[in-house]
Amino acid sequence: MSKDFARFINETDAVLRGDFTLKNGTKSNIFFNFGNICCGRQMYTLGTYYAELILDNELYEKGDTIFGPAYKGIPIVSSTSDALFTNLSHSVPFAYNRKTTKAHGETGNFIGYDLNKAKGVIVVDDVLTDGGTKLEVMDMLSQFPNIKIKAFIVGIDRQEKNENGEFCIDVFRRKTGIPTYALTTKEEILNI
Repeated sequence: MSKDFARFINETDAVLRGDFTLKNGTKSNIFFNFGNICCGRQMYTLGTYYAELILDNELYEKGDTIFGPAYKGIPIVSSTSDALFTNLSHSVPFAYNRKTTKAHGETGNFIGYDLNKAKGVIVVDDVLTDGGTKLEVMDMLSQFPNIKIKAFIVGIDRQEKNENGEFCIDVFRRKTGIPTYALTTKEEILNI
């Protein structure tokens, strides 16, 4: 699946080359922008890859809800839920957050499935660099006492290393104890 997903990502406009500053402040000559995956066929394909990983790793039995953090996780969670139903007849609710609290209408920070009812959540997102954003998601979801994050799934592991030379994804797994999966890696994408 890793090679296939890397091939798919390379066929989209999501792989950008140039001079970039990442969210954690580091510099990179490559940036992965899932916001550029923006047509129906690509969104359907994207969701199908995430859905297949969920089923291949039997995560469906562990999680009752899928969560996508704003902003890039929103189309991922929507397309994943759709693919789980369309391709596999599994109807899984999803939710996502707002970056700023809405003070009118339905108010609040969260949209979609009522996270007060969720027990096991699978978090889907675009990229893992140093795991900082995933820690923010854990903090955000900690306000729901019944939620246990069962897994993180990212499209791309950037394969960044910490100051001790350890891969950040491995450090994140060890620190949190949460299974963390990547559909592909930066190296796989660059080798296509």
